[in-house]
Amino acid sequence: MKVARLRLDRSGSQNNIGLTALDSAPAWTGLRALNSDPATMRRHRLYAESSDNDITRRFDLLRTLMADTIEEHGILRLGVTAPTRGSGTSFIAANLALAMARRPSSRVVLADMNLRRPGLARMFGANPPAPLSDVLTGGAPVSGHLRLFGNNLALLLNSKNVESSAEMLQEPATAHALREMRQQFLPTLEIYDLPPVLGRDDLLSFLPQLDGVVLVADGTRNTSQQVREAEDLLTGRTRLVAVVLNRGEVRRSVFEIIQGIRDRFFGGRDKEQV
Repeated sequence: MKVARLRLDRSGSQNNIGLTALDSAPAWTGLRALNSDPATMRRHRLYAESSDNDITRRFDLLRTLMADTIEEHGILRLGVTAPTRGSGTSFIAANLALAMARRPSSRVVLADMNLRRPGLARMFGANPPAPLSDVLTGGAPVSGHLRLFGNNLALLLNSKNVESSAEMLQEPATAHALREMRQQFLPTLEIYDLPPVLGRDDLLSFLPQLDGVVLVADGTRNTSQQVREAEDLLTGRTRLVAVVLNRGEVRRSVFEIIQGIRDRFFGGRDKEQV
């Protein structure tokens, strides 16, 4: 995995309660524990503890590269998406959430908003308490659905496909459910595993709920045209926080388009790349 820190936007975010110091949170500490399977997590390359491991080192570095941007611009609601299916969005979202949760002062919520193809529950080896649609439509409280993993990470999982997912994501009830979760549990960061940008309108339907996105580009399958099309759809609709180049050798065409995106936002200035 190679990481490019992409944007330091100077504008403020809207509808954002911001990052706060970790204070007493009875609602958070009262959440039920997640029954996950460590062997399943390892098989999907999810690691909760920081160790001498290449994956955790890279995600800890990504966390640190993004931390100043997140705090400076008050980013609370962060989406993770990709141009197309199969680019490793869930892998990036889950490991980024685990890395963020390793900070003692954090309260991180990781939510599976890829309603057509949910995958986080399978990666954690866990069974969601109910379909996430029950929460998003107001039929069940979010407090009964969230599960605590360790001390600083809570998961909003799903295992039932929703074919009318774009319509559900646009509904006021979805925004209301997430706002209630925010007010009740006071997370310092929300990370949303999202559907791909291209092909359907699910991702665009959810953008009003976000302060910024991380775009995942698969170095073995995404073309420069796909990355460009995804970036064009996001431009003007949300803040592009970072681009993560994932998996395998990066083809030159993909690298060139990523470099072009960086030049567009930074005016050609040198920035960090791992």
